[in-house]
Amino acid sequence: MYSLCYKFSLVLLFVLLFAGTMAIAQPAGGNVIVINNAELSLTNEGSIAEFDSLNSLYNKNVLAKNELIISYKTYSHWYGHNNRDFITMVEVKSWEDVIAINQRNTELFEEAWATEAERKAFNDANNKYFTGKHSDEIYQVWD
Repeated sequence: MYSLCYKFSLVLLFVLLFAGTMAIAQPAGGNVIVINNAELSLTNEGSIAEFDSLNSLYNKNVLAKNELIISYKTYSHWYGHNNRDFITMVEVKSWEDVIAINQRNTELFEEAWATEAERKAFNDANNKYFTGKHSDEIYQVWD
C-alpha cells in the first residue's frame, strides 16, 4: 500500500510534467491555424454550381467580414483515391481568437441571413453536401 503522501507526490509530479509539456507544445507568439476537414457527401442531390455558390456566399458574407480572421482558404480534394475531403483553413492571431471567431461568425451569419427561415434554407441547402463526419485541428505558426 502506498501512503496518501506518496500518491499525492505522484499526482503532483504528473501535473508538473503535463504542464511543462503543455508549455512546450504551445509557445508564446505566432498565429494560430484552425483546420476543419469535412467529408463531402457524394449523393446526386445538388450540383457543383450550387455548392460553389453556397461556399462563395458564406465566404463573402461571413469569413471575409470577420475582422478576427487574418486569412482563410477552402480546399477540396482534387485527385486521388478519395475525393471527399473539404478543408477549411482559418488563420487568427491567438488562442482567444480561435474561440471568438465562432461567436463573430454566428453574428455575421445572422446578419447575412436575417430570418430564421433564411438561415434554415441556407443550412439545408449546404448541409446536403456533407456527411457530418469531420475533424478539427489547431496549429500554431512558428516564426
